[in-house]
Amino acid sequence: MFKKRILLTWLGRHDLDAEEAGQSGPIASILLAADAPFDEIHILANGWFDELDRYQQWLVAQSRTRNAKVKTAIHISPVELTSPIHYPEIYAEAQNALDRCCSPNALVTLNLSSGTPAMAAIWLLLGKGVYNTRLVQTSIQDGVTDVELPFDIALAYLEHQDGVLGSLAGAAPKLDSHFEHIQTFSPAMREAVSLAKRLAPRNLPVIVQGESGTGKEVIAQAIHEASPRAAGPFIPVNCGAIPEGLIDSQLFGHIKGAFTGADANRKGFFDEADGGTLFLDEIGELPLDAQAKLLRALQQKEINPVGASKPHAVDVRVIAATHRNLLAMVEEGTFREDLFYRLAVGIVVLPPLRERQDDIPELITSLMEQLNREAKDQPGYVSKKISDDAIEFIKRQRWAGNIRELWNTLLRASIWADGEILGVAEVEHALIQRPQKPYGSDLNIDVASGIDVNEILDNTKRYCIREALKITAGQKGKASELLGLNNHQTLNNWIKQLGIEGH
Repeated sequence: MFKKRILLTWLGRHDLDAEEAGQSGPIASILLAADAPFDEIHILANGWFDELDRYQQWLVAQSRTRNAKVKTAIHISPVELTSPIHYPEIYAEAQNALDRCCSPNALVTLNLSSGTPAMAAIWLLLGKGVYNTRLVQTSIQDGVTDVELPFDIALAYLEHQDGVLGSLAGAAPKLDSHFEHIQTFSPAMREAVSLAKRLAPRNLPVIVQGESGTGKEVIAQAIHEASPRAAGPFIPVNCGAIPEGLIDSQLFGHIKGAFTGADANRKGFFDEADGGTLFLDEIGELPLDAQAKLLRALQQKEINPVGASKPHAVDVRVIAATHRNLLAMVEEGTFREDLFYRLAVGIVVLPPLRERQDDIPELITSLMEQLNREAKDQPGYVSKKISDDAIEFIKRQRWAGNIRELWNTLLRASIWADGEILGVAEVEHALIQRPQKPYGSDLNIDVASGIDVNEILDNTKRYCIREALKITAGQKGKASELLGLNNHQTLNNWIKQLGIEGH
């Protein structure tokens, strides 16, 4: 896959002086010494504004001497700084420039030799700690050289700060481009995505919790793409789909002859994710012995393939996901407590679709655009739109399967409908009716230990009333119908008796 090559740099006085003296200077030296031409050069200039046009023209001429067939786009952006050593302002401008330049299809190089030491320090912190860029410097003795740090300065600092989970409440970095496809009008989803953005640049494990179909893999991939590991692989694994006898081999790999049928060396998922992110979906399905081996891999940062005589190191960030209550499993003894706390440094809870009323219209629009795009080449398919009434109908449904169920319903409706508009009838016809469960069949109440049944009944009433009012946008008549009440006066009495505020 082609990747755009970008040089990002501050402009230094010595770049301008070198040009006047007929020499190269750091920026031109990097341009001329590059192993392949840059597609773009972005220069931040905090002074010498009357000299910028002349320098830009000279640099364009230098680029053509290197390769006349390749036209390098050179952009110089004037930047107003209080001082060339004002760290907060330099940080803000550098971060904005990196946000614009960095993307999955870009290879960004930062020049450490132009500008002030404060500017170089900010490049180091952002370039290695957040954006995963290449760093270069120039000198008379060695020319242009790559800068390899003995340790990752920025992440070492961040990991120290993340010893306390509360530090994650700080301002989120500008990583919106990786999350912009996720609808966040509802407060619960906005909170979940906000936390995911704060977690993204940290090299920390994360647990994503949510019902089936809420988009756990989508949020995990967004975290990966907004992290310093974005250039590395994202390996999704469904733990519940791995046969129990093959878990070790699938996760950690095996060597030839390790067991019957092992006729060649095989990499496991950890090795495949080396340098990137391993997404362990439905981690609650792993048996206890596999949990113990996973914990060791996380603690030691090394794995031992089946049949191997010694372990080897791996560099993997783990994002786990589950629809189950892992703490309840810890209490039951079916999930290791030490593994839970090893993973639960960051926890992102995705709300079910029924609690995302404000997101549903935009979500439907996005899903319909995707459906039309994917089906446009099918014979006889007519692009579909959805009516406002159908959207309101969708908002009143429970969607136990969440976004996945909504997607499948819209897919069926768009295939079955002859016209261009999907109305209530088309969507209702496409719904798969679930069998009604007997009331109370899925309650988990330990009566043997003694209960207050009136308190349980009151809490159940409160929950059902609030849900009904949420679904009907506060219309008590319709809410009464949903609750099976004869009139809304009964509903008013319950609201008053139960002390439900705001209604």
